[in-house]
Amino acid sequence: MMCSSAFLLAIVVASSAVQFDVQTIAPAVNVVSDIVPRQMPESRLVQVKLEVSTIVPSEFQGSFEEAMLKIVTRQPSVQIADYWPRTEMYSPVITPITVAEDYDRMRQASIQGAGGYPGFGAAQGQASFHDNLRRDVQYEQRPSMQLLTAAGTIDRRSGVYFKLRSTPQSVLEGSRSFVLTLEVPLTWRGDVLEFQAIAYGQKNSESNHHHHRKVLGQERFLVAIYADGDSEAAERAMAFVHQQSKLRYVAQQFAENIEKRAYPTPVHKLGKALDIYAPPVPTDYLAQWIFGTAKNQPNARLPVDVREAMLDFIDSRTAIESLAIPPTNIALHSIANR
Repeated sequence: MMCSSAFLLAIVVASSAVQFDVQTIAPAVNVVSDIVPRQMPESRLVQVKLEVSTIVPSEFQGSFEEAMLKIVTRQPSVQIADYWPRTEMYSPVITPITVAEDYDRMRQASIQGAGGYPGFGAAQGQASFHDNLRRDVQYEQRPSMQLLTAAGTIDRRSGVYFKLRSTPQSVLEGSRSFVLTLEVPLTWRGDVLEFQAIAYGQKNSESNHHHHRKVLGQERFLVAIYADGDSEAAERAMAFVHQQSKLRYVAQQFAENIEKRAYPTPVHKLGKALDIYAPPVPTDYLAQWIFGTAKNQPNARLPVDVREAMLDFIDSRTAIESLAIPPTNIALHSIANR
């Protein structure tokens, strides 16, 4: 059955030339470090490794120049303490550059004089000479450097970004590892991370100017993480992954039905095209529900199966996110989300 793409996740750019992927679940391993600074009282460090894949279809005729990745924590009690890879520079020249300079200077002097003898009149004369001084100097100079990878924290250490650029020595397609060291409460057992990725480049081979750079694709995912060795936390993480997949599947099955409810007549569709009609079901309703902090009931105009899947998803997300909240804050967190 062909489904309308308007009411799918509303995350992927239509006809994306570049696609990203990341695993749905990852263990967090305890680490001890005297180098990584900690800023929160009664905290510890855990490390998470994410494998990010970038796919460029073979039929793509443009150029993939840059990728921007962001990984964000969703709890104020969880912060980025360290990350890898760090900012890295590169140069197309491997060895130092030898520079030779020649100095050629001419030195010149002149002597002028005048004299006379009685009865013989006056006499004048001039003499000049010059010589050349030559010096050859050679020294090594570092080659010019260009940015390969940029990385750093964002939003007061609640997230980290990685900016990757394509070079003749490095391509952006394929799989890369990213390691996050999180500072978490002592009681931390699991959580959910938000992954965002955007690809930039030229959509065809003729667009070779920087101002033609376009968004080639973007993705947004939630990744469940759990304390390595904690079986209960791992079960909650797996339940979250299952409910998220179920919600996406059900939303896809009912996408055409939902669009008909949102735009029941040609007049409503025209209003959509003219941007003068707000549908009763927003196009990005699913993205709002998955990535937002849902506090209300699902939209009553959605099919029952979709609403049930949305509530099950929220329950599973709340169950794993509660593992990241210190016990003293759980009550406050519950009140805030009512």
